[in-house]
Amino acid sequence: MSALTQLDDYNRLLMAVSERDIPRLQQIINVALCNGASVRQVVNKLEDALEGAYHPRGYDANDLDIATLVYRLGGRQLLFALSQKLAIPSLRTLRTRSAFTVITPTIGTIHDEHFDNNIQAVILTSGCTDSVLCGVSLMIDEIALEEMAIHFSKYNKVGGLCWKHSHTIDPVLRTYKSAVHIAQKIHDGHVHLGKELTVMGASCFGRDEIFPILAAPTCKTENTNDMEQILAKAIAQWNSTGAAAQIGPVWSVATDGDATRHAAGHRLFVKSPLSEGSDLYGTLINMPGLNLFTGNSEVTLDFDFKHIFKRICTLLRSPAGVILNNGRIINSMMLARYLAWLPAFDEAAVTKLLYPDDPQDVPRAVELMLAVIEFSNSQHSIINDSFSTDVDTRADLQSIALLSALLESILLPFTDVSLSLSEQFVLLSRYSHLTFAFFHAHRRSFMSYQLYYDTQTMVKNSVFCLTKQQTLDPHAPFFLGDVGDDPLEILFGRTRMIGGHNSASSYAQALDHLGAAKDIDGVFRRHPELDPGHRRLKLTRQEGVDHINREIWKGDIISGRCDLPLAWRNGRDAALSILATSQLDSVHYSFSEHFSTPGIDMLRPFGDNKYLGISLDELQDTIVPPLQCLETVLSCEVGDEVRNANAELEEDKDEEELMLNFQEALIDESVDAAPSTQPSSKFPMNPTSPPLPQGPGIRPDDYLLYNGCWIHKQTICRLVINKDFVSKSLN
Repeated sequence: MSALTQLDDYNRLLMAVSERDIPRLQQIINVALCNGASVRQVVNKLEDALEGAYHPRGYDANDLDIATLVYRLGGRQLLFALSQKLAIPSLRTLRTRSAFTVITPTIGTIHDEHFDNNIQAVILTSGCTDSVLCGVSLMIDEIALEEMAIHFSKYNKVGGLCWKHSHTIDPVLRTYKSAVHIAQKIHDGHVHLGKELTVMGASCFGRDEIFPILAAPTCKTENTNDMEQILAKAIAQWNSTGAAAQIGPVWSVATDGDATRHAAGHRLFVKSPLSEGSDLYGTLINMPGLNLFTGNSEVTLDFDFKHIFKRICTLLRSPAGVILNNGRIINSMMLARYLAWLPAFDEAAVTKLLYPDDPQDVPRAVELMLAVIEFSNSQHSIINDSFSTDVDTRADLQSIALLSALLESILLPFTDVSLSLSEQFVLLSRYSHLTFAFFHAHRRSFMSYQLYYDTQTMVKNSVFCLTKQQTLDPHAPFFLGDVGDDPLEILFGRTRMIGGHNSASSYAQALDHLGAAKDIDGVFRRHPELDPGHRRLKLTRQEGVDHINREIWKGDIISGRCDLPLAWRNGRDAALSILATSQLDSVHYSFSEHFSTPGIDMLRPFGDNKYLGISLDELQDTIVPPLQCLETVLSCEVGDEVRNANAELEEDKDEEELMLNFQEALIDESVDAAPSTQPSSKFPMNPTSPPLPQGPGIRPDDYLLYNGCWIHKQTICRLVINKDFVSKSLN
């Protein structure tokens, strides 16, 4: 009888599970079994749960991660709906059990405390530290921002103004005239609304994580000195806050090809020769041609390899193209003719490669590079046939073969997952030597000075970082994909995703989106199977592969097993064997002779301590941005006519008419939304003034008195400072 009863209980359990979708089924059964419940008691608990009489308590880390993902991507309403339906943690539970990332706004000039607050909040007090030290790369880039001022209630200040000129105004709205003063300053061009957001993040070598440490609005008028101070402050505060001791030292600073950061990075990180007492010296001195100049604490400059891929392909697609050998110009016209020979490419496919709709598409750039390599490998018979009568075609193919070797040398170290660390650096050395020879022979006809500088700097930084890893922990792996600024680009991608893929957001929204993106990044790091990836940042479009990462790398990348000087020499020898088949004069690739001359190295191919592409006159921005495209806040309507914004009016008349416009604008504001005005004993009141607003969630400091009415400061910002705001196009 007992056996039949148990069988009936099991049948009831199966029926209960199969007939209804029971929220948190695993948690219910797990709690019941931990309490020693029988099968019948488990079934009873399930029935109670279906009727809403029983709710299991306790959420594990996975539940909190899913709730965080839902909240950060879909907002509180979606979280509420799924919490009711699927019994995932509510927002209240999430706030109690989890900590959301909050980025400190930069209001005014960038100061040390802006870095300090973010480093403390985002890294040191968030439990992100690890017992094992690692190298750190600081990354800096910009993201689009709506040009509008925002009132930050917590700080009682106006944000969204460019950091460079914010010192010219008082960001605190003390009276209505304070807003008028800021609006006038914007109109006169003394301060600007931020058009982009400068974001700096700290990424760790060996970990897929990035920490935002600065988010400052910019008007894009910074000069080299300004950017130099920002980079220096970031490194100094990283060290002074204790982050270097708890996380690891700064090894490099990565950026894209922005001219201002380019020149500032060169000043800071290519200024002092490596000391003979350095732990790195014994390895790097045995790599002839490697530039050994660094910044303080041996920090080096870095440029993102994916940006370099795109820039190389942009060069190949241009009418000018590149010259490598025998005067042949390799450009889009030549490549269009020959790539169509490949069986996998018809005319339409070749056109897509050479004239893409999206020039920033990394997979398309990689596809073009791989197509050139594949084509060259398929034409060895014609290239090696010295008796061929088609002289022009053979000359073209010989030049394309050299281009193929060059592209293979820079592409495969980042995309061929079967390569060992030694093989990767042999290829990078081969690229560095080939580029030196071609540039020495053809200069700008080969590639621009800045692109040459950036590619050689990227190789140099990779070598330095590997040597630092060997010194820090030779048993740890070194993933070459950790160089560059890819983690920051991924963070930007998540930020845009949160904003509905809008091209811009307000400053307050951008800060919230950055914090949300950091939280989402943490969830995806713990649950990589949930991460859909980023189409434009992939190196390939293969299903199931986002960007190539250390988890899928098959080659041996343990740092201590790579003999860097040997890999450097092998790369040089491989380059020499390739160049010997070209028509270049051997004087251009006499590496031993060149690099035995003081002052000549990969970054200074012609000596005289001259770094090409770093002329400050050449790189300095000479375009003065126009003043804000705002109709002056002093313009007003008189009858049916609009007064000219540039007319010289008397100051008292301007103010009177501005207030008239402001008062008219307030008519559109909902009176019903006004808070209650109960007397407050906290603030001394003028007997003639109305009582301050009060109520749940209401801060009296957020209101200004205007014509006997308390007006919220954000409304003041919107109607006075942002009077002529126009949203940026989404195209």
